Amino acid sequence: MEIEVAEIARTTALTTAILGVLGSFFVAFLASALSFQFQKRTLREELKLEYSIETAIRALLSNPNYKKRGFKKIRYHLRGFETDDELRRALIRAGAVAFSGQGDEEMWGLIRRNPEDFK
Repeated sequence: MEIEVAEIARTTALTTAILGVLGSFFVAFLASALSFQFQKRTLREELKLEYSIETAIRALLSNPNYKKRGFKKIRYHLRGFETDDELRRALIRAGAVAFSGQGDEEMWGLIRRNPEDFK
């Protein structure tokens, strides 16, 4: 009888330990899956904003009436950038480059629309 009680206690302890480990793995897996989904959603929103910015820049610089636009005019139409350099980086990501205008005016245009200005 004593052997059966000891065997049952040992089996119960082993079962409890196995269930504890499996439970820990399940909780860790669930936490990492939820974290991954949150990070994926956050990244998707950031990329959506970047894509929208680049689309707006390309549309502005693809106007058939203007091959190049002044930086001040671009900044007027594309508000919300904290610094001018942040807007310049967005222009470059969209495929634009800077040109010199009359005087010290900073002009921007799409590379594909201004091939003659690259020598």
